[in-house]
Amino acid sequence: MNAYVEKFINQLIKKIDKPESVELECGIRITDHAYRWYFALNNSTKTALHQTLESIAYLNIHYQRKVALGAFKHIEHIQITDGHKLLESLGVIPQADEIKVSLRHLEAAVFNVPWWDNMKLEIARAWLSNKTFCSVDRNQADRLFDAMKVIEWIVQLPVSVFVPDIRTLSAMLYGNSKKLECKSFSGLIRKLMLPYIDDDVVDVLDDGTKLLEYFGISKYPIPMRFKANGLLHCRGVIDLSALHYGIGVSPDEVKGIVWGKRPLYVLFIENRASFERYVREIDDLGMIIYTAGFPSRSWVHVIEIIIAELRRETPIYHWGDRDAGGYRILAFLAKRLDIDIQPYLMGVEAEVLTQADDELVDKPVVELMQALESAKHYPAILTLYRDLEKLQIKKLPWIEQERIDPISPQK
Repeated sequence: MNAYVEKFINQLIKKIDKPESVELECGIRITDHAYRWYFALNNSTKTALHQTLESIAYLNIHYQRKVALGAFKHIEHIQITDGHKLLESLGVIPQADEIKVSLRHLEAAVFNVPWWDNMKLEIARAWLSNKTFCSVDRNQADRLFDAMKVIEWIVQLPVSVFVPDIRTLSAMLYGNSKKLECKSFSGLIRKLMLPYIDDDVVDVLDDGTKLLEYFGISKYPIPMRFKANGLLHCRGVIDLSALHYGIGVSPDEVKGIVWGKRPLYVLFIENRASFERYVREIDDLGMIIYTAGFPSRSWVHVIEIIIAELRRETPIYHWGDRDAGGYRILAFLAKRLDIDIQPYLMGVEAEVLTQADDELVDKPVVELMQALESAKHYPAILTLYRDLEKLQIKKLPWIEQERIDPISPQK
């Protein structure tokens, strides 16, 4: 079957092969609107096409009755006499049959994920309407189920348990060490999980790789960095006061911390460069924690362990960019840790020294307020929200924290 015959037949099939059933009989007009490409063919190609169509059972071909002398006689109308037998003769599986098989596989699929049953209903509705679900059609059910395998693993894994690197986990789940590194596959995982992830995180996890990293799944797991004076309990005891620039540890190793002298404050720092500058330039009794932007859930678990004895009496600050992203991280940490975190060097009064040729980028105040919306029941964040609300201007200059010299909250 040549390409033109196949194209013509496929257009005919679309008229009779519906998601709910196959039409037994159907008359189809061949118009120059729907079949423009057919009328544009040269006459010899059309003649060959006609001959092939006439040889196909269950198709009755009707040509134009009235044509100008010497003009080519085009197909005007085609009658399909038995849709089921036509599809069978062409080796085409009806959509309705495909849908039934796909729905049986879907119904049989079981994943220990809280939202799976509701998602199954949404998938079934999409496939019954001949649509995709998260860009997965009914013939790609195995791909969807593979994505659900890692989602189930993520949902069931306690945050304190060791997370293998991405290739080890991929080999463990699929027998293929590089499957989870495939951008289209991790992108599908992201699409399936997005409706069930905290709103503060959604806008930042803009690809599948970042989502997996948020759950601690990466090629090279990143040690958590912090600086403090205390005894860190892991497999053994580490005296943190001996380390001027802090320590990096695997999150699953941290068991607890004992304070000789309690920190004067806790400061979360969003940016790595700012963290490195701070721990080198400021040497006081502060507890400094690098969050790497949005900290992964295993990092949040360690932060909870570290600040457990500090959360009620020690002032806690967050230093990040003055933009929507920085404010979302502030809101996220406040909610995840359920503590009142004070924004530091990122309020409306914050300023940064600029060079004459620096180009300031303005950020809409309304976007900054929206980023704080979900956490404005915490007093410090509510204060910042109201400061933004009172502004007479619609935009504030974006402040990257790297452009600000480190200053201790104690000063």
